[in-house]
Amino acid sequence: MSAHRLQTGLHARAEQQLLLQPRLLQSIEVLQVPAQDLEGWLLEAAEANEALRVELPGPGAGRGSREASEAHDEFLRNQPQREAGLVERLEDQLALLELDDELETWLRFLIGCLDENGYLSVADEELLALAAEAGLEPEAGRLGRAIARLQRLEPRGIGGRDMVEALLLQLDERAPDYELLCRLLEEFLGDLAANRLPKVARALGLELDELALLLEQLRGLEPRPGAELAAEEAPALRADVVVERDERGGFEVRLERSNLPSVSVDPEVATLAKEGDSKGELRSWARERVERARWIVDAVAQRGETLLRVARETLARQAAFLEHGPGHLAPLTMGEVAEALELHLSTVSRAVSGKHVQGPFGILPLRSFFQVATGSSEAPARDDLGRVVRSIFEGEDPRNPLSDEEVAEELARRGHRVARRTVAKHRRQLGIASSYKRRKYT
Repeated sequence: MSAHRLQTGLHARAEQQLLLQPRLLQSIEVLQVPAQDLEGWLLEAAEANEALRVELPGPGAGRGSREASEAHDEFLRNQPQREAGLVERLEDQLALLELDDELETWLRFLIGCLDENGYLSVADEELLALAAEAGLEPEAGRLGRAIARLQRLEPRGIGGRDMVEALLLQLDERAPDYELLCRLLEEFLGDLAANRLPKVARALGLELDELALLLEQLRGLEPRPGAELAAEEAPALRADVVVERDERGGFEVRLERSNLPSVSVDPEVATLAKEGDSKGELRSWARERVERARWIVDAVAQRGETLLRVARETLARQAAFLEHGPGHLAPLTMGEVAEALELHLSTVSRAVSGKHVQGPFGILPLRSFFQVATGSSEAPARDDLGRVVRSIFEGEDPRNPLSDEEVAEELARRGHRVARRTVAKHRRQLGIASSYKRRKYT
């Protein structure tokens, strides 16, 4: 091969790589957008690019890029007024802090990993893997420092790995009762739930009235610190994926397209980009617009293909839930789905983020079909177990309420072997008071 041909080939590949980078970023961005936000995102893109046509579903079908600005203004006017959500409020705090670039990048990454309660419930191993895919140095020390800084944001408790840690983060370390309050949260929640107050008081060397004062302090803490920052009056959910019975008695998984806008390249701009008699400057302008419009068209198509692949693999592994409902979720991680589909973990995480599934038991987050590692490979998925725990408590005798230990025993009889502290955690997350508070005297 001649030196000229080699140089030409290398130059062509370099140009392809430069083109691939923004196109890849476009695909990644579109993949993360849930159904209820896709319309607004596409209308904004059409405002910035005359070559992109967006046809809205229903009565709005047929409107193209020239009317995108008006359509988008109408879209925004119809949205309910609500406060900024969890991510926005936390990122506003970052803007007021003097942080180095690396720490700020890590914090923005971790904020995106918080769940609706404000917990950082993703395991460290998965966080490091996702951080690597996001271009961060996947080093445990950097992660630890970023988590420590995250947990100092307001409201206190944000970034706790679970409810107990979120409560611990809200305690004042300078308070005279700090150590006793920590011990109550870390060691005695089960005993408190079972109304074994004399035992707890003896263990701490307290009188019962002193213990009562400590418990009153704990009642002032917020078990779900992210809840107060949740957006109010959120718009109605739109399912991204639908699961329906097929003719053979199984389940068919399909994308819900009826609420999605369609995108295409404007034929007039595309013609202008091809015409040989157009002025060179005008033709170059049209070609650039058409190319970027095609990126978005391709990205939307790829979003649907990837989401459908991930949803089908996920729901195939949760056939028992689809058949029998709450109480039958199988343990599953995003890593398993990523490996089965030969995708990066970050791709599965983006495909799942913010997406919802409409099935036999209502509209559920796609993320709810995955289980965060709890240290036990046999533990049922957290959201599913919560439904079972709620049903057991709802069936109790109010004159003799069940203790967390008794609920754990009932769960074991139903095939869910979990520790008493796990029951206590779910009970608190469900807003169910301890047994001595639930007792009804007649």
